[in-house]
Amino acid sequence: MKIGMPALVEYNTLDQLINLCMELKLDFIELNMNLPYNFIGKLNPGLLKKTTEETGIEFTMHMPDEADLGVFYESVRRGYEELFSETIEWAGLAGIKLLNMHIIEGAKMTLPDKKVYIYQEYSREFKNNFIKSIKTLSEKAMKNNVALAVENSANFGKAYIQDALNEAVLYPNVGLTWDTGHDAVSGFTDRDFLMLHEKKIVHMHVHDVIGKKDHQILFRGDLDIRSLLEFAGKKNIGILAEVKTADALKESIYELRTRKFI
Repeated sequence: MKIGMPALVEYNTLDQLINLCMELKLDFIELNMNLPYNFIGKLNPGLLKKTTEETGIEFTMHMPDEADLGVFYESVRRGYEELFSETIEWAGLAGIKLLNMHIIEGAKMTLPDKKVYIYQEYSREFKNNFIKSIKTLSEKAMKNNVALAVENSANFGKAYIQDALNEAVLYPNVGLTWDTGHDAVSGFTDRDFLMLHEKKIVHMHVHDVIGKKDHQILFRGDLDIRSLLEFAGKKNIGILAEVKTADALKESIYELRTRKFI
């Protein structure tokens, strides 16, 4: 079972991430395209591949949170699809095997008595757009030996999201990331859908939750972290300890080692 760390907003260089990863004796780093210092145009794929060869540290990549493959504006959808396509090619050169991504629930309008999600009202258009991109990206992912993993973000309980994902996961090299904290924030409605597609879960983000506050230090909150780690261990999938500061990460890794998970 491989344990990794996320890119940190308090850092601004790849070397800082690598040094912390080596200090904590972790297996991989999730780079993050929300952070400018992790933009693919700023990271030499050959250097990343060489780093893996020399240190054993592997890399994954988190696509920008706002990258919306279901968006109605065709020029915008094509732009995001191009970004994904470029990233897949870059990942292939870097030896990166997994790109993490979100499926976006879209805009909502607040009525006097309820909130209406626009993508739900136009679910056919949303699904068609999303699947159009997934079909293209799946083919490119296969050629580059990269997996696309769609992460739950407290939205897998929505019917129009499920409808799109039910078809998306049928494509080669498309799987799911189980984010345990987002799952808890959803009231565990994300988990219901994830368990229906357990065989497609290829990655896990683990962080604890206190009330509705996620990204908390492991074993300091309300989640049964042990059972989640055991699930990942049985499936032999990578686990990202997704806490957001160096200090919180050090404490989380200490907790994992104390309990002999690593």
